[in-house]
Amino acid sequence: MKLSILATLLLTALPSFSTPLEERSNEHFNHIENRATRSSQGWYAYGCYFDCYDGMNRRLPILAYVDDNNNPDMCIQWCKDNGHNYAGVQWTKECYCGDSLAGEPAPPTECTHQCADGKNKCGGPCRNNIWSAFQKPGH
Repeated sequence: MKLSILATLLLTALPSFSTPLEERSNEHFNHIENRATRSSQGWYAYGCYFDCYDGMNRRLPILAYVDDNNNPDMCIQWCKDNGHNYAGVQWTKECYCGDSLAGEPAPPTECTHQCADGKNKCGGPCRNNIWSAFQKPGH
């Protein structure tokens, strides 16, 4: 009898979920993916974005450099030092800068090229991992 009372108390104390476990897991994953990540210079990670639309016109139009040692901190520093508010690492070696964010977000699975530092992702083919001096709206 005491065991059934204890079980009843425990069950009534647990939160009630009206959405399936899979949906709650995706909500948690999306929250973790979208939270503000900061660079060593204080810039915010925006995630993966499409580039190279309309032929080869770039969403971040300024090619800063192509360097085998590319990483987000190096690209951010170059863009910041040259007065730009957005930096994008692409195709492992490339760094692009711009003054506004144009383009659509892309799935994170399309920005999987490893940077030379071995810690960060450096975009993909026609995909930028974007960083900005401004916090992403809604975060």
